[in-house]
Amino acid sequence: MTQEAPHANLTLALNTTLEREFVTPLTSIRGALEILRDFPDLPSKQRERFLANALDDCTRLELGVEQLASTVYSAGERQRMEEPHVTSVDSDSEYADRIHFFPDSQIIEVDFSDLEFSDSKLVNEFYNLLDRMIESTGQRWYIAVNYHNCSVWPEAWVAFAHRGKKVNVSYSLGTVRYYDASKPDAEACHPYDPDLLGSREAALAHIEELRLAAQGQ
Repeated sequence: MTQEAPHANLTLALNTTLEREFVTPLTSIRGALEILRDFPDLPSKQRERFLANALDDCTRLELGVEQLASTVYSAGERQRMEEPHVTSVDSDSEYADRIHFFPDSQIIEVDFSDLEFSDSKLVNEFYNLLDRMIESTGQRWYIAVNYHNCSVWPEAWVAFAHRGKKVNVSYSLGTVRYYDASKPDAEACHPYDPDLLGSREAALAHIEELRLAAQGQ
């Protein structure tokens, strides 16, 4: 009898986890929504049962995504802790010139423009640097993020969303996203998103509004 290769066992375990934590509840939610759509005259008790089941499955999906995101974030933290200590905050990093601090206005500008995050490793490299740079200041900041022509592949999306959320929770007084609507590729790069402002000037103006609101003015 031949022994299965370790990677085969890992693949089986991953497929089983994906099936249990993601595919099964997603299939159930879709089925419930299709029934509610196709049978508008369904008795109220049955409608409530289908809605309750769908909501339970949504909670299950949320937990699965959070567990996956935590795993990805933990890997990034381990990478960060294992990196050699530096006295200056990675001034030679390829990403360092994309992060700018403006102490007088308490604003950080983060430039994701034209970046392509194809996997979680690239996401963690950027955010590990950003975390260190912010931590070295010992304070919280307003954050303006340039998303123009930034692309995040599906393989990187969980890490990207989770690391961004961590920055907002830990360091942000208010975060504003923007792109450059004046550029020819603007419409193709960014379909309509009401939370994505059309210029740096608009982003900075909105941050000023947030600042005044926080001061009660």
